[in-house]
Amino acid sequence: MTRRRIIHVILIIVISACFVAGAHLLFQNLSLAWNKSQIENLVRQSLMRTEKSVDLAIASLTRLGQKGLNNCSTATRANLKSQVMTASSIRDIHLRSGNNSCAAFASPVLVTRFAAHGKWIKTKLATLRLADAGPDYGSALAVWKKAPQYDLVAIVATQGMFFDMVPAPFQSRIEIAINLDNGPEIAAYRPQGTPSQNTNTSTRKARQIDFVATSLVYPLTARATIDRQALLGHHRKNNIIVDLIAALVGILVGFLASRDLFPPPGPGEEMDKAIANGEFMPFFQPIIDLKSGRIAGFEMLARRLRPDGEMISPDQFIPLAENYGRIDALLFDLLKSAGAQLGEELRKHDELKLTFNITPSQFLDPAFLPALVEVVNAVGLPPGSLVAEITERQQLGDLSLASETVDLFKNQGIMIALDDTGTGHNGLSSIQKLDVSIMKLDKIFIDGIVDNERSRQIVEMLAGLARQYTMTVVAEGIENQEQADAALAMGIKEGQGFYFSRPVPANDLLVLLEQQKDCCTTNHPPLPHDRPASGNWRIAS
Repeated sequence: MTRRRIIHVILIIVISACFVAGAHLLFQNLSLAWNKSQIENLVRQSLMRTEKSVDLAIASLTRLGQKGLNNCSTATRANLKSQVMTASSIRDIHLRSGNNSCAAFASPVLVTRFAAHGKWIKTKLATLRLADAGPDYGSALAVWKKAPQYDLVAIVATQGMFFDMVPAPFQSRIEIAINLDNGPEIAAYRPQGTPSQNTNTSTRKARQIDFVATSLVYPLTARATIDRQALLGHHRKNNIIVDLIAALVGILVGFLASRDLFPPPGPGEEMDKAIANGEFMPFFQPIIDLKSGRIAGFEMLARRLRPDGEMISPDQFIPLAENYGRIDALLFDLLKSAGAQLGEELRKHDELKLTFNITPSQFLDPAFLPALVEVVNAVGLPPGSLVAEITERQQLGDLSLASETVDLFKNQGIMIALDDTGTGHNGLSSIQKLDVSIMKLDKIFIDGIVDNERSRQIVEMLAGLARQYTMTVVAEGIENQEQADAALAMGIKEGQGFYFSRPVPANDLLVLLEQQKDCCTTNHPPLPHDRPASGNWRIAS
């Protein structure tokens, strides 16, 4: 081998070694930074979950307080037990009123013990204190809400509340703890047999990395501790691969950096962007007066139109909107569009009704109605023309509160309808206890109204019950003339379904309303149930 060739080989080896060493170091640092961000996010989420548990406990105690509990009667204990059973994170609730103490399940002396042990930590709220529940409940947090005539204490379960949050690679190496005011530990995640438990304290501290987050609302601090080698070791196999393909490490690191340092937006952020870009639009399905055949109103339904022209079905984005807290924003955005498109028509014809869906959670949220009224007034929608349909996605747990909320909506001029009556959660108890204006019968009953005796009997029973409670009945899912005639014969005044019209954009609906003005027959108006809605859209598979 010539000297020149030897120099070339040495140069290639040196450059390759430097490249491999640089790539190895870069990849290691990127891996460490990414894993740190995961742990930091894990600590924040742990703190937020604990805060949410306290929030839920406060809400439960507030609801109990609103019932005026001031003794330890059988009814009071039943209320305590009902609240505990309703809130999955609450293990027990204690009440102390004067010299009387009682609990949903545990010994009534525990509340006195909690009040006396002197370890309660004050919060920013004068009537709220927190404490470690102590050995009586193991790993649990005590939330004490004080009132002039009584005290309520909720025992919030915290054991194992973080396990499902810890990424699999770190489950055997990380420790997480929630402390009260940097003092008592009220929740922890500590896997058995971690390496840190088998080393001396000084060595362990030198190798550990701590991540801390402090609550701005409650005296709570979250801390995660993990061995530095655990953060690095998670990508050790990848480091070996990077060493072997050092020539491609630049592309690999660039790909990983773009993927890890700039993660794609989550579903909530994506929905915020879609709302801001005006991708959501209201479609309207006419509701027909079965006797006159005229349009009595229309139900607003959400559609999403992507910039590429793809139409997205509601069943793909409505659950996301509910799960990620965007359902109010979506509804208000649709109402703003409806106000701009149909507000003038509704103001001219007060007999027309615009219905829209709300979930039981929205309905019972005390902040929802004021926000709704503000939007309605801002866009010029007449409240007297609005009907809020309570869907059956969740159960109306507190029917007494629901009844009061119905009155609040009516005071604003907004009517309430029970959607999909007879299915899901909207059963006879809702019909009996809620003074709603409209009952909508589910398509499952209308499908058999002509040739199924059971369906006919159920529809007749529900229609008769609605008349007794002075409710208007709407038959949903009508697909032919026979079903419409059968519903009318049973005293059902209004119907909705593909037989009359599919959901259409506002422009098509205005055309229908204009045609109706010139239509003098008593039959159904010229509704476009046989033609597609305007626009060049395709349905996402």
